[in-house]
Amino acid sequence: MQQQERLDKLLSWFAKAAIRHAEAIEALQEEEACRQVECLDRYYAALEREEGLSRFLTLLDHRQPAVSGMAAVYAMRVAPERCRAVLAEIAQNPGLLGFRAQAALELWESGEWPR
Repeated sequence: MQQQERLDKLLSWFAKAAIRHAEAIEALQEEEACRQVECLDRYYAALEREEGLSRFLTLLDHRQPAVSGMAAVYAMRVAPERCRAVLAEIAQNPGLLGFRAQAALELWESGEWPR
């Protein structure tokens, strides 16, 4: 498989896992949400190994806030200004997704960023 194809698959898998994670969070399914985080960690690590982070940053423009927000969380140390802008926009939304985006921003601002 060509590198381009691998990157495309990894980006697609990351987006799908981000959506499943958001759905699990909304449904208060903690175990499923944790499983999806494990998937997201693997996909992001693979993208780093494949030197695909520049392609990964395209997910910041994804039409689904669950995907763009999760991409922002993972890429915060790579592109902090752009990621902060994405999270700030999502934080305006009602519900858990907006709340979690605001919490992520507060962690970053306080210097307690875990990733």
